[in-house]
Amino acid sequence: MKKSLTAIIYLEPDQVSLRIVEVPSLRVINNVRSGLLNVGEKKVANYSENMAAIVNNIEGFKQIIKDYQATPVKFYGDYEDLDAVTARYVADQLEVRVGLQIEWLNNNQIMAQSMSYILTLLPEFTKLSKHNMYLLSIGLNSTTLAYFHHGSFERAWDIDLGNVKISRLVQNLRKTATNPTEIIQDYISSKLEYLTPELTKKKHTVMLVQNALSLNKLFLPQNEQIAAVSMDKFHDDYLKILSPTKDDLVQDIAIDDQQFELLLPNYLVAARTERLIQPAGLYVTDITMMDGICHGIGVNNDQTQRQINTMIRTAADNISERYGVDSAHRDFVTQFSLQLFDQLRPIHRLGQHERLLLEIASRLDDIGNFINQKGHYRHSAYVLEANPLIGLSDKDNRIIAEVARYHSAESPDINQAHYRHLDDEIQMPVAKLAAILRLVDALDDSRLQKISDLNLKLTADDRLIIKATANDDLVLEKWSFSKKSQLFKDVYGIQPVLTERSNY
Repeated sequence: MKKSLTAIIYLEPDQVSLRIVEVPSLRVINNVRSGLLNVGEKKVANYSENMAAIVNNIEGFKQIIKDYQATPVKFYGDYEDLDAVTARYVADQLEVRVGLQIEWLNNNQIMAQSMSYILTLLPEFTKLSKHNMYLLSIGLNSTTLAYFHHGSFERAWDIDLGNVKISRLVQNLRKTATNPTEIIQDYISSKLEYLTPELTKKKHTVMLVQNALSLNKLFLPQNEQIAAVSMDKFHDDYLKILSPTKDDLVQDIAIDDQQFELLLPNYLVAARTERLIQPAGLYVTDITMMDGICHGIGVNNDQTQRQINTMIRTAADNISERYGVDSAHRDFVTQFSLQLFDQLRPIHRLGQHERLLLEIASRLDDIGNFINQKGHYRHSAYVLEANPLIGLSDKDNRIIAEVARYHSAESPDINQAHYRHLDDEIQMPVAKLAAILRLVDALDDSRLQKISDLNLKLTADDRLIIKATANDDLVLEKWSFSKKSQLFKDVYGIQPVLTERSNY
């Protein structure tokens, strides 16, 4: 395969970086980072105030890209704590000033890319995850803890702890409290303790710490991606950092001001998490979010997407299990929703990604029953909005939540106030997917899975004949189908008709 060079620019709240990579090998040709950007006082992402510095750096990057004749240029940005309006403003300003369109990635997307890299390209991963492995990724604004079992992703938790938050809290407490570190320890513990019932504490458990720059400086040999950390040394150093003479620990280490500021937050989060998990082994890695992003654009990007899709399905099944969804009904709806989607491609004209969104919505549309069966579809949407799935964009998560909202009683039409206020770009995907899911949900209204097979036929007079092979009468299903089929007729201009073929 012919080799070529691709440029990736990645904008984060504290820096903007450029990487020139060779495709398909993903060999790094050049790696450039800007100076530090000023993070915000209230929100970490401070792109508007840093716009001049960001533009200046990107203009310099463009010259490097030109020198290497790298094409295409991919521009990504960390959406860590932006709101949608600010993100649009910043994106527009950047396009005007540097001529590049930015693609915002939320934390769930960035973590999925990073984990895919670790799954695929970290040689030690198979050994580390043979039994139980936790990946602790410490961010500026939040931290993610992911769990792998027998080499496969199982679940992830987003924790409201970040380097900048902790560092600022320490600085404020130093002005007002006599023992600020003790208060910070309690604060971090309060953010982590809720995970205790869900954590696996077994003999063969290891913990891998990512994005801890200061820990890498202390424990990671040069030119190594991963290193084991002596638990005794880790605990000894931790006690030294908490002591007033912590400067003794870093005086012989070449550590810059930023790394020094992150030393205490890195240790506090890692140590408190380690205390909860009680791993037999502790490791650090310098695999970055940029590594994950670059991995996703390589020759194995299809493999990467398959891995991420598996993570998405696993996360969905975890939520389904947590909220006590009827698994037989869930599997029925998922199976036949996807069958309708596949056979109606010329009608809906949606792609494989929308197929995945329908699959996830089918798995999760009934989670709202956990709260209350009455209006469960609205509760489903609320739960999904509060539990965004790893690997999916904010837009994708919103589509899934809205499809779940409209799978039952309410209809996505102009008379529905909530639907009127959805972004234009998601209104049609929501309506098309909800119409399919709604039809299939009606086919199991009794929750008895009477139907074993469906046969579809589009007629010249704009009817969709759905012939169901059933092992019992479909009186209830036909009644529900007659009520729920109107949305399909409104969206596609085709009248669904349910007919029964007895198998009893």
